[in-house]
Amino acid sequence: MEAWRQMLACPVCLELFTPPILILPCAHNFCKQCLEKIMLHQNCHHVNGFFHCPLCRKVIYLRGRGIVNLLRNSLVESILEKFKSDREKICTQEKRQLSQICEEHGENMNLMCLTDDEPICAICKLFGKHEDHSVAKVSEAYSARKKAFIKKLHLVHKKSEDARKETEMLINELTAGATDTKVMIDTVGMGLLKGIRYRMAELQSKLHHDYSTKLEKLQVIANEAEVSGQLYQQMETLLEQHENSVQFLQEEKQFKEKVEKLLERKALYQDPSKHKISMQEYFEELIRGMNIKDYLSTECEEKLSSTTDIPETRQLECPAFVFSDESPDHHFCKEVLQQFEKSNDIKQGNFESAVPLHCSTNANMSISENSAFTDLLAG
Repeated sequence: MEAWRQMLACPVCLELFTPPILILPCAHNFCKQCLEKIMLHQNCHHVNGFFHCPLCRKVIYLRGRGIVNLLRNSLVESILEKFKSDREKICTQEKRQLSQICEEHGENMNLMCLTDDEPICAICKLFGKHEDHSVAKVSEAYSARKKAFIKKLHLVHKKSEDARKETEMLINELTAGATDTKVMIDTVGMGLLKGIRYRMAELQSKLHHDYSTKLEKLQVIANEAEVSGQLYQQMETLLEQHENSVQFLQEEKQFKEKVEKLLERKALYQDPSKHKISMQEYFEELIRGMNIKDYLSTECEEKLSSTTDIPETRQLECPAFVFSDESPDHHFCKEVLQQFEKSNDIKQGNFESAVPLHCSTNANMSISENSAFTDLLAG
C-alpha cells in the first residue's frame, strides 16, 4: 500500500493527488491547484505563455488556451479512487482486529467474563484479575446476547411504533375536535347573534311605532296650544285696542264662550307618562332571558361604573366575553340603565335651557326631532 501511495502522490505537494489531475506533454502528472501555483511562481499569466515542468524542466507551451489546453488524466483518477476505497477498507479491518485484542496482554479476547460482563483474553482468566470469575466462550456469549438483543430491538421498535400511532391518533382527534368545536361555535354563535338582531329589529320597529303614535298625540296638543295662544293674542289685542266700552262688550261676548270651552276642556298633557318612552321597558325586553353582566368584561364593568360620559361607554361595542355562574345582577343592570337615563337627562336639560318655552317653537322642534329620529331608526 505504501508503494501505491508513493506512486499516487503529487510531486509538488507530496500528498495524494487532488482531482482534477492534469497530465503534461512530458507525461508527468500534477494536481491542478499545484500546477496553477507553479505557473504563478514562473510568471506564466498569459494564455500563450509557457512554463517548465518541475520534474524534467521541459518547456510546456499553453498555445492560446491556457491551462484548459492540458489533458485530464482519468486513468490515474480512477486508480486513486480505488486506492482510497481499498485503504479505507483495510483501515476498518485493522480497527476491527485491534478491537478484539486485549490491550493489557495483546492476545485475542476469546472469552467472556460473566462476572464483569466484558470480553477478556485467556491470560486475563489464568493470571489476571478475572481468575476467579465465571467465563464463557465469546462465540457462545455472542450468539445468546445477539438473540436477546434482537428481541429487545423488536420490543423497542414495537413501543416506538405504538407511541407514534397513538400520538398520531391523538393529534387527529385533537384536530377533528377543534374543527368540530369551531363549527359549533360559529353555528350556535351566529344563531344567537341572529336571535339578538331579530329582537333588536322588533324593538326598533316597536319603538318607532310607539314614538310616532305618541308624537302625533303631542302634535295635536301642540296644535291646541297654538289655538289657545292665538285666542290669547286676540283677547290681548281687544283689551288694549278697543275703541269704546260698547265695542268691548260686544266682542267680549264672543270671546266668553270660547274661553269657557277652553277652560272646561281637560288638558291632554296632564298625564306626562302617557307621552314618554319607557327606556326601562325596552331595556328589560332587550335583555330578557340574558344576564347582561355575563357579556361584559371586568374592565368594561369598572369603566361603566366610573364614567359619567355615556358616549365613552358606547364605544365598547365588542366587550370581552366573561361568563359566570352567578345569578343576574339586577343592581348592575340598573346602573347600566341609569347611565343612559343620566345622559338623556343632561341632554334634555341643555335643550330646555336653550329653547324658549313657546308653544309654537316647541311644536316646530318636535316636528324636526321627529324627522331626525325617524331617519335614525330607518337607518
